[in-house]
Amino acid sequence: MPEYWEVAKDYLINSDALLGNIIKKYSYAKLVSHKNPFITLVKSILGQQISVKVADILYQRLLIICQTNINPENIYLCKDTSLQQIGLSRQKINYLKNIAIFFLDSPHRLENNYFLNNDVNIIYDELIEIKGIGPWTIDMFLIFHCLKPDILPLKDIGLINSIKNNYNISNLSATDLNHKIIELSKNWKPWRTVATFYLWCDIDDNVVQY
Repeated sequence: MPEYWEVAKDYLINSDALLGNIIKKYSYAKLVSHKNPFITLVKSILGQQISVKVADILYQRLLIICQTNINPENIYLCKDTSLQQIGLSRQKINYLKNIAIFFLDSPHRLENNYFLNNDVNIIYDELIEIKGIGPWTIDMFLIFHCLKPDILPLKDIGLINSIKNNYNISNLSATDLNHKIIELSKNWKPWRTVATFYLWCDIDDNVVQY
């Protein structure tokens, strides 16, 4: 759990009553890091456009074919047919291979502090060069590996649906909804990561952990 977690919870409970009730309801849930940048990116790729539950099933299958050792070399050497058999699309297989190459080319990136010591913009610029990684995946990486405290993943469907349901703004157009979420989130600064995490908890029984 990040060292800022409890301070952030108290701040959000006092700054947004509705969000505060959600936080109290799921106060047992905490953000956890694998402390492994490769694993976080792999899990984020698996989680693209599918439910948390299905993504976890895919990850467990991937663990089996990698003999419980998911690392860049094993993913790179894994046959595409084997990855397809566990339910991965051709596109996601290519993305996983791209991530593997990214780390194999520069093994020092696997060191836990490599990304933790970098600024958000530097991390973004480096990861966006990997084909298959876009803003959503980078946001997941910043939240779950880097534990950055103020990330708001505006392209995350789970977050959007949770906000729509809890703040009764389902009738807004996509553009107006985006503006409304940005406006609401001003009350959550500088702890939007924590707000996002608990809003996820309220939309899915499976706690998100990339």
